[in-house]
Amino acid sequence: MAKYTKNTNSNKYKSKRQEMMRRRRITTIVVLVVFVLLLALIIKGCTSSAAKKKAAAEASSKAAAATTTAAPEETEPVTYERDIAFDTDATYAAKHKYCVGVNRQENVVTVYEKDSDGYYTVAVKAFACSCGKEGSETPLGTYTTADKYEWLKMVDGTYAQYTLRITDQIWFHSVPYTAKDKSTLESEEFNKLGTAASLGCVRLSAADAKWIYDNIEWKSMVFIYDSDTPSPLGKPETVKIDLNNKNKGWDPTDPDKSNPWTKK
Repeated sequence: MAKYTKNTNSNKYKSKRQEMMRRRRITTIVVLVVFVLLLALIIKGCTSSAAKKKAAAEASSKAAAATTTAAPEETEPVTYERDIAFDTDATYAAKHKYCVGVNRQENVVTVYEKDSDGYYTVAVKAFACSCGKEGSETPLGTYTTADKYEWLKMVDGTYAQYTLRITDQIWFHSVPYTAKDKSTLESEEFNKLGTAASLGCVRLSAADAKWIYDNIEWKSMVFIYDSDTPSPLGKPETVKIDLNNKNKGWDPTDPDKSNPWTKK
């Protein structure tokens, strides 16, 4: 009778198979745990983001409601004339027809006459100008006009027409010329009227500078200030020179009979 012999190879195979299955179960469990953790983190992040958005929306709604319902602060209206704050007296008013406001911020000159009470509140002329550019700002303050010259050599060697001194080396004058010659206008500078461009003076077109030169009396008051309101008369539009035009060396507004822009 044959003797029974235990099959050791079969037992080894079964043992290995069981070990592999155990490892698979462990791997599956680990993957499931990681997946669950990741899913929990994603859900938490979404919930947190939603909560933040809700809180922000609520805060915005509360702010809007507060803005809508809050009573406005009581403020006294500020008129343009008060911004200028012309400080004139009866003696000045008896001798002078005009005073002048220069809005440095908006580059506008406004000329005022007296009202029926003797105060300079009636705007009669407004001119676009070029006050001092950054680093050469036109000085703020109250001044009285002094001497005048039909032509004047400026500090940078250029020339200007119809000059009227405001204070020290600050003048009303035309846009500069490279020579004492009306055909040598710095036309690029002319096209800057209405913006800050000068070395401190108040530049005007030739026609506007001539009006100031002809009409503003000796020791007339000039108020230089900053305001968001250009002028009671608004800000006049400016003429632009075509730099390719053969007449570009002349100021188009110059009343001179030889002006080729107006000569027929």
